[in-house]
Amino acid sequence: MAKRLEKVSCTITVKTGEDDKLFGSVTASHIADVLKAQGVELEKHSLLLEAPIRELGVYDVKVKLSADVEGSVKVWVVQE
Repeated sequence: MAKRLEKVSCTITVKTGEDDKLFGSVTASHIADVLKAQGVELEKHSLLLEAPIRELGVYDVKVKLSADVEGSVKVWVVQE
């Protein structure tokens, strides 16, 4: 599963204000919902975000699959 996740990416479109700052933030729940729509079932608490994402960009988000197995998914946060 960890190797499969390395090939997974998702794009989240958000509204932005001046200086490309997000209105709100992207949370683990948002990422889990987008992944679920793509057929990848992950619990939101298995996505390890230190803090909600508040800027546009590409992020590698760690995913805890079990006590000793971690993977990651690529998350693209782009302007609407």
